Amino acid sequence: MSEVMIGIDPHKGSHTAVAIGAGEEPLGELRVDACPSQAGALLGWAAAWPQRTWAVEGAAGLGHLLAQQLVAAGEQVLDVPPKLAARVRLLQAGDTNKNDPNDAARWRSRRCGPRPGARCSPRATPPC
Repeated sequence: MSEVMIGIDPHKGSHTAVAIGAGEEPLGELRVDACPSQAGALLGWAAAWPQRTWAVEGAAGLGHLLAQQLVAAGEQVLDVPPKLAARVRLLQAGDTNKNDPNDAARWRSRRCGPRPGARCSPRATPPC
């Protein structure tokens, strides 16, 4: 596993990113507008952590464009199924209410991380 996991909670209008270190400590948080320059903004912010992996919730849905932009930039990107996100939210908080920074931060944990082998590749079809 990379030194830093950057979880992305994507939405139609914006994406929330949270960087989590190997000790599961929060390193930073950023919210970017969903637009053509979204990946550039995230990559600039994440430059401080060269050994990083991106975990994008719904890389086959709302997160598809961002996941593909990151892959095209040479980044390692993992797909986190939205159903897994909801299940983890229910188990950890007792309800399914969304909180974008918390959703993005959950993917560092081994017990609720991305599916093994769910790596995204250029022009992938579902599940990535």
